[in-house]
Amino acid sequence: MRSLLAVVLAACVLAQAFAAPATQEEPRVRRNMIRGRPRGGMKKTPPMSTVSHLINFDSVVSSTFTQTLDHFDSSNGKTFQQRYYHNNQWYKDGGPAFLMLGGEGPESSYWVSYPGLEITNLAAKQNAWVFDIEHRFYGETKPTSDMSVSNLKYLSSAQAIEDAAAFITAMKIKYPMLANAKWVTFGGSYSGALAAWTRAKHPELVYAAVGSSGPVQAEVDFKEYLEVVQNSITRNSTACADSVTQGFNLVASLLKTADGRKQLKSAFHLCQDIKLDDKSLKYFWETVYSPYMEVVQYSGDAAGAFATQLTISHAICRYHLNSGSTTIQKMKQVNDYFNLVNDYFGCNDIDYNGFINFMKDTSFGEAQSDRAWVWQTCTEFGYYQSTASATAGPWFGGVANLPAQYYIDECTAIYGAAYNTQEVQNAVDYTNQYYGGRDNLNTDRILLPNGDIDPWHALGKLNSNNTNIVPVVINGTAHCADMYGASSLDSIYLTNARQKIANVLAGWLNA
Repeated sequence: MRSLLAVVLAACVLAQAFAAPATQEEPRVRRNMIRGRPRGGMKKTPPMSTVSHLINFDSVVSSTFTQTLDHFDSSNGKTFQQRYYHNNQWYKDGGPAFLMLGGEGPESSYWVSYPGLEITNLAAKQNAWVFDIEHRFYGETKPTSDMSVSNLKYLSSAQAIEDAAAFITAMKIKYPMLANAKWVTFGGSYSGALAAWTRAKHPELVYAAVGSSGPVQAEVDFKEYLEVVQNSITRNSTACADSVTQGFNLVASLLKTADGRKQLKSAFHLCQDIKLDDKSLKYFWETVYSPYMEVVQYSGDAAGAFATQLTISHAICRYHLNSGSTTIQKMKQVNDYFNLVNDYFGCNDIDYNGFINFMKDTSFGEAQSDRAWVWQTCTEFGYYQSTASATAGPWFGGVANLPAQYYIDECTAIYGAAYNTQEVQNAVDYTNQYYGGRDNLNTDRILLPNGDIDPWHALGKLNSNNTNIVPVVINGTAHCADMYGASSLDSIYLTNARQKIANVLAGWLNA
């Protein structure tokens, strides 16, 4: 699953941070997207304080469910408490049950309570009871004592799907009025793929699925990601795109000299000097690319600042089309504005070894969601956003800047020697075989919305010969755009897409 005043206040905080005495150690910010996952998860949730006045909290229940630790080993009798939320304010006798599946971050009551969302709008139309379960190892759902490698073996999409199946079975017993209800799984991003896969793996329990922006094709070298970032900026403005690639290529040039590296340290407000070893340079490139990636991924989504502030035109092209700034100033302005809107402060940490040590933390602490998500990329999905593309690589300053192997080497460094190039490839191949990938996902009654400026749509299912597998490709929209509430800023394409989703789902449920 962020006003002018706020920006002004944040500017004051940022200015104070920059003015701090040199002897004072600044807070370090690792603001990088990690494998395409921003802080908090890929399914953006606006702050609850901004929507709480619209929510009927009397009908929202937060609870836990006793879940099986290992669904594939009957000799393992261990269980854990899985957090979930539900809301029956729209339910009427005979109505369906909607189940939002948690993804790679904590869940909240937002998805079952806020009345303007796609899932809650559909619930009101279809008289549905709405549930949301948190994914194992994310948020407050901690199945084991720690996140050691021996325990992370219980973290997988396959286990999560069986969690959903066990949950549905239990809820049908707990609430007899749902015993014969039609269950529909929902999700966004990774959990969008989960929603489709849960329908495919358990058609006896799940009647239909709506999997928004779900990357149903696993891929080690996800070079298409940066191709879409390039294309999405270019379709907004070719002049802006020309300036952005000039910026990335200038960065590549400045890296070659000591004076250039000093300029880059100042421009990007880096905590450390830029080291010339291979891993440190690549980690630096992740820092440089990250704001551009995140802005494109969510540009225009009705989710906090991404609606109007962190958009391609406002957060990127507004600066790159400023003829009064030098190329490096334009890059600095994009980074500063991104940090400003996100209330990020202090310097940007580019310490590669520090990152690896952070990711080795096996406690359910600050690294929890990052360690869990990277584990899933190393053992199931890949999804490594590389510069290997013949078109996007040069546009981003060099095809060798971020190879997929860099990410695989991080798997080895974080989790051990068993997680190497061959094992990652084997895991990705198995995932595509287990779920069918993009081309062999053949279970009926699955809706698959995708925005075509979203880099993740490149791994989605965009075409179908099956009339009951319905891709909905939405012109000019980004990641999970259809999941959020309708806005006066919505394009006609997004409005029509939501209507199509509602019509198709109604047709299935009323059949």
